[in-house]
Amino acid sequence: MPQEQQKNIALSLLCVVCDRDRSPKVLALLEGQKAFFNLVTLGEGTASNKMLNYMGLGRTEKSVFFCIMPSGIARQLMDKLDESMNLGKAGRGITFTVNVHEGCYHRPVHFTGEEDGGAVMQQQTTHDLIIVVLNRGYTEEVMDVARAAGARGGTVLHARGCGLAGAEKFFGVTIQPEKEMLMILAEVENSCAIMGEIADKLGPGTDTNAISFSVPVNGVRGFGSEMTAAK
Repeated sequence: MPQEQQKNIALSLLCVVCDRDRSPKVLALLEGQKAFFNLVTLGEGTASNKMLNYMGLGRTEKSVFFCIMPSGIARQLMDKLDESMNLGKAGRGITFTVNVHEGCYHRPVHFTGEEDGGAVMQQQTTHDLIIVVLNRGYTEEVMDVARAAGARGGTVLHARGCGLAGAEKFFGVTIQPEKEMLMILAEVENSCAIMGEIADKLGPGTDTNAISFSVPVNGVRGFGSEMTAAK
């Protein structure tokens, strides 16, 4: 599938990890934002030590939010989260962003540029993390298509859509709240084909209704062969 021309927009994957009782504050801030999608999944903090406590990742029930939105909005939202939840104090949670490389709804689109005119730092990478958002119950079908296009495997998280009004308006379809989020690590040269095949066979208008995004990753190890970190 041919790739569309680059778009003069920057997208970010915004991640928020917080204690589960703080989820309503995050949800309130997400409402009304111009997000492509917002997903929340449940987790548990790891064993406590001084560093993990400092990062807000002690052994407690957690909510983990994954949001894709314009980079400028993501930065503003991080500031609001910091102010509302006082993230500077230990145990209040963490938030971070990652630049989105490509998105695929009907076909792959490469995202580049900053909305405020700033430059995005380009870094040589060997792999992308493909994030596929799909209706619950169709993971095996998506993985079959992805493997046929060159993927080696994936990891699935059960999630629920939240604050989806913006996404429904953008895509023009009703987005079901019960979701699965499939994460596939793939070589950069294969990621576009994998996303395109998923869109063609299991994308909009199908029961799976899969959409996908990719973010660049560095320093891959344990991928079936010896690899060198991207420089």
